[in-house]
Amino acid sequence: MDELFYFPTFDLLIKVIYASEANSIRYATHRVVKPQEKRIVERYVLHEIAPKTEYYTRHPSLLLYMGVDLSLKKELKTYQVKDTIKTIIDQKHSIDQKVQDLISSSLSNYYFERLGDKLLHLRHIMESSLGPVEFEKTVKEIKALLNAYNQNSGQEIDMRTILPPEAIAHYRQLISSE
Repeated sequence: MDELFYFPTFDLLIKVIYASEANSIRYATHRVVKPQEKRIVERYVLHEIAPKTEYYTRHPSLLLYMGVDLSLKKELKTYQVKDTIKTIIDQKHSIDQKVQDLISSSLSNYYFERLGDKLLHLRHIMESSLGPVEFEKTVKEIKALLNAYNQNSGQEIDMRTILPPEAIAHYRQLISSE
């Protein structure tokens, strides 16, 4: 195993080499590491890389810091650019998700208000002498608005939940009188 790992928090590039015959993991960095950085790097190596080798199954095993490897500086720029691009892409995804959430929330509010208006209109139809055609048309509009509301709010509200019982009774009465 001979791999490079970049730690963007420290802007640190390490090269990890596992030697099977010596059961050793050696690593070098592109610059001198601080003691806190070294602890974190070694913890990462022991928890993420060592289990993929025979490091814990064979004894003796050795973890060794080899010091600074200046050849890693050439690779560092590539990892810095990749990390910057990844950060930008992550931010873009986060912004896209927030925009989508805002759009869904706005549409949910819009459809909720329209549903309220249509339900009031339905009550007006029931109180007036408007016929079954207008009543049925309004019920279909309420159903379409409810479907749109459910889609944008992530809820599953049923027509029977929002229609007042007297509207259902009124609809049955209109049908039976014809």
